[in-house]
Amino acid sequence: MSEKQVTHTPGPWYAYQSEKYAYKMISSKYGESIANHVPNEDARLITAAPEMYEVLSELLETLELSKDYGFDDEYEKVRAILDKVEGETA
Repeated sequence: MSEKQVTHTPGPWYAYQSEKYAYKMISSKYGESIANHVPNEDARLITAAPEMYEVLSELLETLELSKDYGFDDEYEKVRAILDKVEGETA
């Protein structure tokens, strides 16, 4: 498997309640804006995105080694998700 260049803002990401609106704002640990006007119920999912990407990338490596043991479907599912994240597919 080849190493891919990660182009997203590195985590961790944090959610802050907007003082003016009933939405949250997402920013990086360096204060870079990731997203604004995020519905409160979506903020946890968005802030977990960098960690989920890292875990899925590690899982893909393990699944690739386990494909001969019946994990082909799981490998393909994780690979498809990472392809979307990495811009390989629409």
